[in-house]
Amino acid sequence: MRSLNTSRPFCKRRQPEHPSKPSERPSKRQQLDHSASAYWDNLSTIHLTRSAIKELDRRNSSAEPPQTLHRPNTRYFLAEQNNRRHCPAAKPIPPTDFLSDCSPSQLKEINRLSRFGGPDLSDLKSYPYPTAMSSTTSSSRRKRRAESPPSSSTRGLKTTTKTTSTTYSRNFQQNLIDHGVYPEGYEYPNGQIPSTPNNMKDIIERLAQPRRSLSPTKFSDEDFRQFKRADTHASKEKPVTTTVIPILDGNIDDPKCVGGNYLFGNLAPLTDGTLSSAKPDHFFGTRPEQLKRPIRQALSDQIIPSTQHDLPMAPNFFLEAKGPDGSLAVVTRQACYDGALSARGIHALQSYRQEPVYDNNAYTLTSTYHGGTLKLYTTHISQSDDPDYHHEYFMTQVKGWSLTSDVETFRQGASAYRNARDWAKEKRDEFIRTANERFHDNPQSSPVSQHQASGLITILDDSDESTEPAGYEDAVE
Repeated sequence: MRSLNTSRPFCKRRQPEHPSKPSERPSKRQQLDHSASAYWDNLSTIHLTRSAIKELDRRNSSAEPPQTLHRPNTRYFLAEQNNRRHCPAAKPIPPTDFLSDCSPSQLKEINRLSRFGGPDLSDLKSYPYPTAMSSTTSSSRRKRRAESPPSSSTRGLKTTTKTTSTTYSRNFQQNLIDHGVYPEGYEYPNGQIPSTPNNMKDIIERLAQPRRSLSPTKFSDEDFRQFKRADTHASKEKPVTTTVIPILDGNIDDPKCVGGNYLFGNLAPLTDGTLSSAKPDHFFGTRPEQLKRPIRQALSDQIIPSTQHDLPMAPNFFLEAKGPDGSLAVVTRQACYDGALSARGIHALQSYRQEPVYDNNAYTLTSTYHGGTLKLYTTHISQSDDPDYHHEYFMTQVKGWSLTSDVETFRQGASAYRNARDWAKEKRDEFIRTANERFHDNPQSSPVSQHQASGLITILDDSDESTEPAGYEDAVE
């Protein structure tokens, strides 16, 4: 067995020969600590969460201890140290027992000291409390020393990590608000309520259109029972997205335009870079080849979510789902985050090679599914009056449906969901077509106006209209 070098621990504690010369490792740690603190320092309001308490503990533990002051080495102090060294487990003597063993002369001296305020303890001022070490920690350290010393790369280096906030923290929402991303129901501090999108009426009318694929002849009571059964047995988020949402989706024309469950790691940060990347459960975008490559390269960090560039781009329709035990607040935060990222990308496409367009219209739709309830939201962008950021994003609820309540409510909610998906595709295709035309600088026939396109309905007729009940004859599929 290799013998231990007893002098080694003392070598590790030596001060550098040139203390004024900065070392690389402390500067790296300082940089990591700064990035971890930036998120919390920039919040206007900090909610009491577990992550906030961890950050407080991290800051307290990283604070430098006060300067150590040493007591004078009197004979009594040295004798006391020697006694503790030989009797480490000795318990403190109660004052009454100590006084009962004192001689009359000692008691007289104690009275004299007490009369003048007791002994001078000024050397203990600001002295830190001794760090308590559990037996488990102590034994593990001894074991590590006996097995192998710490490597030179980790010796004396404190582990720090970059702090990022997720949608599971209330402070995540506060960070969004501080950077002009406002959730559904937000009110300004002065009580002012944000305006709804100018095209909200057109969107509501479009979502209310019936669909032949959900007529009684196509979607029966038995189909509804199967949907309700799938929702009942979906105890977690994953079963919801794999068994419930496909029924809501119906037939999807182009699976290459569907994505979900991967990080939006290619997009530029929406706020200050301290938020984790979005990871939508389900979304619809566009094939990359539909947009000219130079435009994709110019707007890459705005419209291309993934670093795998063959995946759908410029998504503007999202679904976030949670199981029955999931949090409604969390799924709503996720939809808010998705919508703002999407609205920024669609705005970049809309404003390509021209002045930024702020028409107060919504071109992004998000949805949430939780506990059998489907909710649809719009997200629209507006120019900000705050000089710290250029845009503001507003999330507005369109409507909600309890899909598991009855078959007719399901038909209404599922129709609105599928109509929203088709409407979002029309908007994507419109802005992509216009951007491609601007790139070629060869204006052809002027694209359909925003107002006209919002009312377009694509008729997919692949069924016998005579068999459809009233109200479904002219509906989309």
